[in-house]
Amino acid sequence: MEDSEFNQEKFQTISSLFAEIAEMQHQLKEKYKIKLELENELSQRKRIEEESHAVKISLEEQLTNSNTARELLLEKLEQGAKEQSRIEEEFCAVRISLEEQLANSKTAREHLSEELEREVKERKRIEEEFRIAKISLEEQLANYNAEKELITNKLRHQRQTLKQALDNLQERFNTLNDLTANDFRSL
Repeated sequence: MEDSEFNQEKFQTISSLFAEIAEMQHQLKEKYKIKLELENELSQRKRIEEESHAVKISLEEQLTNSNTARELLLEKLEQGAKEQSRIEEEFCAVRISLEEQLANSKTAREHLSEELEREVKERKRIEEEFRIAKISLEEQLANYNAEKELITNKLRHQRQTLKQALDNLQERFNTLNDLTANDFRSL
């Protein structure tokens, strides 16, 4: 009788151990599935980060291109200023010459007066064109600076979002590894 009871206890103990082992195997399989899902999510996050990096490089290239365009606009503005200065010098020389001729004769004075008026009108026209070009360049420069600020803010926001997502994913991955390691130790 005692052997039978002993065998019965032994059988129950072994059955209980097998049931616990089966449950642990089931839990390990579930944790392995979770680990695979997290690894997939991590690889997707890395892919997104690489795409964001590519977008960042593209935006930086666009920014460089707009810097080049800005430099060209500044060069045009400088050329316009030099051209205005040259025209003013020519105008001054013409005015001096006309004033000398004006002193020589009344007819010449009338002729010079008309020519001077044309020069003044031309100068005013050129000054107006220069003013318009200057305003246009200033607006383009302001737009460029606004675009640059917007791009910088977008990049900063994307970088923060990606860093936070990667930090969260790394924390979850570490927690899962710790749990898995603890489960293996308890076996």
